[in-house]
Amino acid sequence: MQHRKLTILHLLLGITLFTASCGTSTQNEANIATAVAQTVQAQNALTEVALLPTPTPAPTFPSESTPLPEPTHSPAAQSAPAQFCTPAAVLVGENPPDKTVYKPGEYFWKTWTFVNTGTCTWDPSYSLVFWDGDRMEGSASYPFVEVVRPNETMDISIYLQAPATEGIATGYWRFKSPWGTDFGVGPLNSSFYVQIEVSPKPRYDVIKVEYQLVRDPAEGCPVNVRYTVYATITTNGPLEFDYYWDQSDGNESGVKTITMKSAGTKTISREWMIGRGDSPNPRWIQLIVTAPKYQEYDKVTILNNCP
Repeated sequence: MQHRKLTILHLLLGITLFTASCGTSTQNEANIATAVAQTVQAQNALTEVALLPTPTPAPTFPSESTPLPEPTHSPAAQSAPAQFCTPAAVLVGENPPDKTVYKPGEYFWKTWTFVNTGTCTWDPSYSLVFWDGDRMEGSASYPFVEVVRPNETMDISIYLQAPATEGIATGYWRFKSPWGTDFGVGPLNSSFYVQIEVSPKPRYDVIKVEYQLVRDPAEGCPVNVRYTVYATITTNGPLEFDYYWDQSDGNESGVKTITMKSAGTKTISREWMIGRGDSPNPRWIQLIVTAPKYQEYDKVTILNNCP
């Protein structure tokens, strides 16, 4: 900047001297005075400009129409498959059953059985992940160990430990796809779970009975129709229990004994044959457990729709 001011000053002085050589003395004096004044003004202007602060550009903000940058995805998450598919599953079995009793700190295996009801093929890039509740010392994630195509069945087993605190403990789990989508089971996409009872002095018992009534044949009115009642009995630990079937016609089965070596389920059945022309009145069959604790379960109603 100093060099630029000297250059301009020399240029103005040169013009002034040239003018002086071409005019009268009076004119020359006036011209010289004017040139000197202009030179001083120019020098002062340059000085003022040099002392001005450098303007800082005002910050710019995106307008409503300006798109914001997309968030960066985690490198662990992959994009969805090129050929779009829908992950889905149904839980069809589990062992041991929920509310199995364990002592504090006791180790156990939990096995779920699933059917792949979606359109995706499962492989080791899919995983079982802990979702909520009590993890029971399990890992946060378990990769699949096999390839399961749509409509195929898969068992998943994990090794867990009962909490040290007495009571009911429940841990919720879900699946995760290779592109980061989580999914559960059934039409509501629900999380599935392991639920146990922790007790320092376990007491085992029958905790659930579920019925299923099957008609043979399913339709029509042949000479005889066979009705079969299936009862699936669930225990919460190793147990020996006594039971019998009661019927509305007084035809009882007599007391029988079942021994369960561990928590699980046992299915038993009872048949009733009804002939064409028999009474149209409803009939019923009922399961009764007599020991170790007496318990009467619901009655299964049988309708004669071929009187």
